[in-house]
Amino acid sequence: MDKSKEPQFENDERTEDKMDGYRDRRSYREEGEGRRRWLFPLAILLIIIAALGAFLYFASRSELWFFQDLMAVISPEEEEVQLVIPAALFAGQDFDEVSARAVEEHGVDEIVPIEDDMLVYNMSPEVKERLHQEAKDYLEDKLSDFEDGRRYPYLVDISYDDSFAEFFLLISGEEEIPGEALKAASELFVAAVYFQYLDASGDEVRDVAIELENEETGDRETLVYPGDLNWVASVLERPERLDEEPAGPGPGDKVVVDTGPDNLNLRSGPEITYLIIDILSSGTVLEVTGAEGDWLEVITPDQKEGWVHGDFVKLAENDS
Repeated sequence: MDKSKEPQFENDERTEDKMDGYRDRRSYREEGEGRRRWLFPLAILLIIIAALGAFLYFASRSELWFFQDLMAVISPEEEEVQLVIPAALFAGQDFDEVSARAVEEHGVDEIVPIEDDMLVYNMSPEVKERLHQEAKDYLEDKLSDFEDGRRYPYLVDISYDDSFAEFFLLISGEEEIPGEALKAASELFVAAVYFQYLDASGDEVRDVAIELENEETGDRETLVYPGDLNWVASVLERPERLDEEPAGPGPGDKVVVDTGPDNLNLRSGPEITYLIIDILSSGTVLEVTGAEGDWLEVITPDQKEGWVHGDFVKLAENDS
C-alpha cells in the first residue's frame, strides 16, 4: 500500500488549527475596519455641529444686517404688542402707581408717557390678552353693581349692547341729572373705553356712548367717546360732589383757556349736549358774563357768546 495516500491525521489537525487562527484574525481585522469606517463620518458630523454652533453664536452677537436677518429667520423673537392708551383714562390716579401695578402685577414690559397725554404700553400678546380679560371682568362687575340697584338707588333701569359700546341709564329724581348719577356714568364710561382699547383689533377703537335720562323730568345727558373724555376725566378728578356749587369765576371776571396742546369747545348752552359754535385755542382770554353750575357763559375776543366748562379755564393774571 502507498503510504502517501494514507490519512495524515496529525497534519490535518494542525492545518485546522491554523485555519481557525486565520479566521479569528480576519474577523478581528474586519471588525476593526468596520469601526474605523464609522469614526470618519462621526467626526465629520461633530465638526459640522461645532461649526454651526459657533456660527449661530457669533451671528447672534453680530450687528451686520445679514446676520440679523438670518437670525430673525432661524430664531424669530416673540412679537411685542404696543398699545397706546389716553392718560385721561387714569384720571385721579398716580401715574407711578399705575405703571408699577401694570408691570409688577400684570406683566407689562413698560409704560412710556408720550405727547398729547398718551401712554404707550409695551407687552407680549399673552399679557394683552390677560389685561383684556381683566378689563372685561371689571366692566361686567360694574354693570352688575348698576343692575343690583342697592348702590345706585336713583337708577331705574340699565341696558347695553353686547360690545359694551352703547349704554342707556334710566334714572329718577327731582334734579335734571343728579351729580351722583353723572359721576357713576363717568366711571362706567372710563371702564368701557379702557375695555374697547384692549378689545380693539389694530387701531380701530369703538366709540362709546352713555345716555342718561330722567324719567320724571325728561332731561337727558349723553357722554360720548372720544369727544367727552377730558370732561369725564375732570369729573373723576374732582373730590367734591358734582351737585355742590363750586366756587369759581363770576360775571365780570376774565379767564384764560387752559387746555395745554388741546382746544376747548365753545357751546351754545351749559351742557355737553349743546352745539359747538366755536373752537378756542389754549391761551384765549374770555370775559365771563354768567355761570351755571360748572359752566361759564363767556364772550370771546371776536364777540361770540357761548358757554365753556369751568375746569378748562383759569382766572387771568390781572384778575387773580
